[in-house]
Amino acid sequence: MKTITEDILSWSKDVIEKPNEYLGNVPVCPYAAKARQDNALKVLEVKEANKLIDKIVEGTELIKDPKTDIVIVACTDINITIEELSILIDGYNVVFVPQDIYLMASHPYDEEEEEPVEFLESDSWEPDNEFLMVLIQNFDKLERASDIMHKKGYYEKWPQDYYNGTVNKRKSYRRYRHGRHEKKS
Repeated sequence: MKTITEDILSWSKDVIEKPNEYLGNVPVCPYAAKARQDNALKVLEVKEANKLIDKIVEGTELIKDPKTDIVIVACTDINITIEELSILIDGYNVVFVPQDIYLMASHPYDEEEEEPVEFLESDSWEPDNEFLMVLIQNFDKLERASDIMHKKGYYEKWPQDYYNGTVNKRKSYRRYRHGRHEKKS
């Protein structure tokens, strides 16, 4: 059985980094391969939900290293509900976005989207472990990368509700990063 870290690295390599037919043969994340190959992807594993908060804080410290592009905190104790995780991450973003740190949650039971997000589905890959994830990235760097992808038309193939729940949700935190000088979309 793989570790959580091995599952995440396999998911990145075998799903996220591969050209995706639903996205016009562009990878789900065009930056993932470089981050993984450069060891700029860090994974923190936690087995108990009551230790998740401490691991997330640890992750927010690790992302400050300029050699780190993304920190993924993965927790196998998924007794924390989708709503609890969402509230936790929203609260953290109010605190951390002003410090140029953005958090995004992924819960294995979250099926919030009205439309299928086919580019995230894979018949050929399954993790050995069930876990939730908190992805931690540099807010400004993520915004710049997203702007580049937007100009290339990358998001045109995304279901609107998924776009709203990821890109527009991140944009909603700009007011905490930029204050009154909020970047306009």
